[in-house]
Amino acid sequence: MKIVHLSDTHLGFRQLHRVNDAGRNEREQDVYDAFERAISKTIELAPAVAIHAGDLFDSYHPSSAALGVALDGLRRLGDAGIPVVVIAGNHSSPRAAAAEHVFAVLKRFGGAHMVYGETREVRVGDLAVHAIPHDNDPQRLVAALRRARPAADAGFNVLVTHVGLDGLGKVVGSEAGSVTLSGEVLAGTGEFDYIALGHLHKFAPACGNAAYAGSLERLSWADDAPVKGIVEVDLAAGRQSADYLTLHSIEGRRFVTLEPVDAATAANLSDAIIARAGGADLAAAMVRLSVRNVSVADWNAVDHKAIAAAYAGCLHFEREPQLIGATTMSAAAAPGLRDFLLGWAGEHAPGLDPDNFVARAEAFIALADQELAA
Repeated sequence: MKIVHLSDTHLGFRQLHRVNDAGRNEREQDVYDAFERAISKTIELAPAVAIHAGDLFDSYHPSSAALGVALDGLRRLGDAGIPVVVIAGNHSSPRAAAAEHVFAVLKRFGGAHMVYGETREVRVGDLAVHAIPHDNDPQRLVAALRRARPAADAGFNVLVTHVGLDGLGKVVGSEAGSVTLSGEVLAGTGEFDYIALGHLHKFAPACGNAAYAGSLERLSWADDAPVKGIVEVDLAAGRQSADYLTLHSIEGRRFVTLEPVDAATAANLSDAIIARAGGADLAAAMVRLSVRNVSVADWNAVDHKAIAAAYAGCLHFEREPQLIGATTMSAAAAPGLRDFLLGWAGEHAPGLDPDNFVARAEAFIALADQELAA
């Protein structure tokens, strides 16, 4: 018996200000395109069931466009005779108990098992899917995982949940409502044939019988996954088999990090930055370039118009000047902003280095000011 495991599709995600000919945000469309390619690949693989491990949507109040894409994809799987189990992740779960869950709307259309609010067992032939959705109360989620046990009368048992695990890195950083657990909680769930995990945005086997499928599209530079895709799991082969897990790649927007430019050794900084554009295929890509050891004065003197023209073929070109010699904005010049940034970091990202965070924010503000003036 084979299943397909996908996760973290984040339908409705938006980024940047670029729009396509239809007026839709380019990055939003990237996410929809990747989802549709994943649906097509799943239909090609013809599994016994498709399991989505959470964060179907980027928000718990998705746009009509995101809802339409989700419904179309679920309908295509249903028409192909592939049962679908989808659990709620932290992004698609409302914070207030009184708010109606978007899954309550989706399940009215039929065609998929939408699991939210409480644990549910879904039977598909000889397979039992033990679905544990996101819970805003971490203790309830932990208790549900500790209670999870394979069904004795099922030929195969799969557990699906949406959590982070210590030691496997972060999604992108701090996320509202996200839950991170120790690996021993997962280890205590019993001998499932497979544990389908969601939340981490890169494909990552977590232990012998568990894996993250990862997201289908890179949503930030923090995501360094070399390949995006869906996971085919051969339950009958068993975890010791080389055929147990197969990652099928799904094409997405290219992210390119260029070799940094060292301003200290560049005869002409503008020319050095422009030269980097000729060393790789950057067409329609998300591109990032760090400029090291650059003073504020030298950065202000760079020909930003010429640089923008050289990288015009990119969807987005992100310059990261690592400024030396002076801060772009002194605390005395903008005490309110600095206090706000430090306060925000302390509340929402306690593990962040506050000085580095403020310095980077000030550098980005200086960069935006230069681009507006260009």
